[in-house]
Amino acid sequence: MIVGMTVAERTLSRREPKQQRSRQTMDVVLEAVPLVVKRHGAQAITTNRIAEAAGVSIGSLYQYFPDKRAIFTALHDRHVEDVRQVIEQTKADCVAAPLEEFTRELVQGLVNAHAQGAELHEIVSSAVPQSALGFTDALHHTFAWALSRADQERYSLGETERMLFVLPRMVESLVHGAAQQTRDTITRDGAGNEAIRTILVYVNSFQGGAPKRY
Repeated sequence: MIVGMTVAERTLSRREPKQQRSRQTMDVVLEAVPLVVKRHGAQAITTNRIAEAAGVSIGSLYQYFPDKRAIFTALHDRHVEDVRQVIEQTKADCVAAPLEEFTRELVQGLVNAHAQGAELHEIVSSAVPQSALGFTDALHHTFAWALSRADQERYSLGETERMLFVLPRMVESLVHGAAQQTRDTITRDGAGNEAIRTILVYVNSFQGGAPKRY
């Protein structure tokens, strides 16, 4: 997902709401998409079904969303904001916490955010192909902030560079994998716990010197 992405390039693809009623209509349309998924499955999403579930005419829907991609893009923007809030809240809550605690809280919050409507999120991510790159970039900035704090000076420049290469990619992959977990062999919560454990093993391998070997 593309955290912090502007919508300037998308303003021509859908009509921006100018009144409260218009905003409410857009919200109703977006909130109807999960209902369509629940009733018909993610692969059966159509603008007609979304309009029916939202209780609006197809013409009203097309005033703001010319096609499904525009709807998916708006849903993506919502998800970006949810992820941004998780990151900012974790930074505020863990401003004085060691890197291990910060990482645990961040990953748990991100897994929870992605687990809500995971099937729909997968469809939306496919419609916005560059979303994973944006998520990784946001995580890079987040961990750079965490590692720049005074209590993290135990990490050398080389260690910091290695961690900033690995952690954003590791977290992005494991968070999405845990959120989409549906197999009987492990629950989604279990997958989230394993993601946290794996990431913390990596973080704890750095103790101000050469990484431990696992």
